Amino acid sequence: MGWAEFQFVPNQYSDECKKIDERILQLLHERKVLANGKRLTPPQEIRQEWAEKYGMEEAELGWFLHTLNSETRPVFPDEYGELIDVLPIMKTTVLNGFTYTLTHAMQHKHLSTVHLEIKSVNTDDENIGRIRPHLMLEIASSQEHHVRKSGARGSDREISLQFMVSPALPDQLDGVCFSLTPYAAPREMPPREHVLDKEVRFT
Repeated sequence: MGWAEFQFVPNQYSDECKKIDERILQLLHERKVLANGKRLTPPQEIRQEWAEKYGMEEAELGWFLHTLNSETRPVFPDEYGELIDVLPIMKTTVLNGFTYTLTHAMQHKHLSTVHLEIKSVNTDDENIGRIRPHLMLEIASSQEHHVRKSGARGSDREISLQFMVSPALPDQLDGVCFSLTPYAAPREMPPREHVLDKEVRFT
């Protein structure tokens, strides 16, 4: 096999594109400086309006806005530390045919793991398909908490999610507010599928 030369990749980058890119980068820098690592998230009505106006999924828009709140990724401890307590939360909301329940938090020395149960309230035999929760846990309190997903498992009608919270939640949840916001990293390409839909005969 012989060596092949690298082929030149056509690039139609223009001065107009350069001006737009520089403006985007300038605005991103200004936004991150303004946020200074704090949570700055527009309300749901604005997110929905922007998602429709600019042809984006609201969950992807939520992911993008979330990345603008800090210059650096939050640091999570390498180890959970010893399990200290189990903190009951038991907050439930029903929305659009699903029940969302924050059940409890496992209180470790260095962080908490918050558990979320999502169940379909539909009790008939209708197949609702696979549940795909594009959601991120948000925590508002006097102390800043960083959150990231740490696990998921489920079936057709219910799913459990776990979120890692650093630093750990306080033992008393008075003044601590929980919410779920749309959040999903964009995919450059849809997942590949190979549909098998032809008649198969065995002889």
